Amino acid sequence: MDPRDFHKLATELVAGATPAKIRTAINRAYYAAHHVGAELLKGMGFKIEKGSQCHAGVYHRLNNCGDKEIIKAGSKLGDLQSERNKADYRLDNKDIEDQKTAQGLVKQTSRIIQILDTCRNGSNKTQVIEAIKDWERKVGKI
Repeated sequence: MDPRDFHKLATELVAGATPAKIRTAINRAYYAAHHVGAELLKGMGFKIEKGSQCHAGVYHRLNNCGDKEIIKAGSKLGDLQSERNKADYRLDNKDIEDQKTAQGLVKQTSRIIQILDTCRNGSNKTQVIEAIKDWERKVGKI
């Protein structure tokens, strides 16, 4: 399955003004960006952790890749995960149900995916891979 389809679904859902649709749109937007990031990293030869550790694995690798734009996308992915957690687990938090805010998050996801897709064939791909490998050595992932 193409994780970008989750982003398409999020775009459709966020147009609905119900709390369930808005919360689900945030969830799907996050998972679209997360899986695009994981897909990119796997394509570069990195092993992504299984289970709940995969979220941190993608986040940390993106944030230690040496490329300013990708680092920014990784940081935004971390922010989006926090919003997804609110949408999924903080049902008493009504602030997350604001449609305009959710639309902004879905739009932000589009930019994250665009940056990650650009990296896939970017001229600095080799430097990104080496920077992540260097980070992995430093933290004992290799």
